[in-house]
Amino acid sequence: MFTQVIVHRPKDEFRGATVAYLQRVTGAARELSGIVEAVVWSEGDGERIVVTTTWESPAAFAAGEDALFDLIHGVPFTEWMQEPLDVLLLDEIPPPAA
Repeated sequence: MFTQVIVHRPKDEFRGATVAYLQRVTGAARELSGIVEAVVWSEGDGERIVVTTTWESPAAFAAGEDALFDLIHGVPFTEWMQEPLDVLLLDEIPPPAA
């Protein structure tokens, strides 16, 4: 498995728009080949909005990456966010063999 985590810190006035947009994006992302899950999360105080996309493999992410980025093209993140997005790309570490 492979997971992409993106942490958004929207300005107060763009919080609702950010959440609504990310909900639409994750809904569309769920239709991409190789994706296992796409979820929008909120930290308790709502300051950070986190999107996770989990893929069958790094290769599946690489194959779907352009389509995923097409979904967010044109979003004014520099205007909406308090600071740049944090992006994590995580490869699963399988448990040790029994």
